[in-house]
Amino acid sequence: SETWRGMEEAHAKGLCRHIGVSNFSSRKIGDLLTSASTPPAVNQVEAHPFFPQRELLAWCQEHDIVLTAYSPLGSQDRVPEFKRDDEPQPLRDPVILEIAEHHGLNAGQVLIAWAVQRGTSVIPKTSNPERLRQNLEAASVTLSDADLTAIAALESGYRIIHGGFFATEGSGYTVAGLWDE
Repeated sequence: SETWRGMEEAHAKGLCRHIGVSNFSSRKIGDLLTSASTPPAVNQVEAHPFFPQRELLAWCQEHDIVLTAYSPLGSQDRVPEFKRDDEPQPLRDPVILEIAEHHGLNAGQVLIAWAVQRGTSVIPKTSNPERLRQNLEAASVTLSDADLTAIAALESGYRIIHGGFFATEGSGYTVAGLWDE
């Protein structure tokens, strides 16, 4: 609450146009809304076909909060210590690759188009100018209902960013507490 009040002050002074949160569950946002004078404009969370956060997306949409997806392509550039052997790889998933081939796109474009089409903003990372152009073009791609159904079937509840690195001894955090699980 104290941090949020500081962000509200910055907003009131015109130092920023919008303020938001990251990794907040609907419960955490609901708790924040009980004391906030300015609701968050955005909630930035992990979201991809394996972990689409459907319920949180619907809740945020009901409360006029934009859901921004981080790790939409699977964050393959993470340091090895943060990776697990069993994690899905959205950019290499056969369903995503088949849809990409059908539309003449790359897997990243399919993942970005899926995210945009479902009503989220998305923040893929790249420093490659060609990939940046492709990522921007993906915002105008429309996937078919069959494509969306096939992608929906990938949901497994798998968090790629599991949060264990926050829950170190003495931090006061637990993975279950981070995600309200």
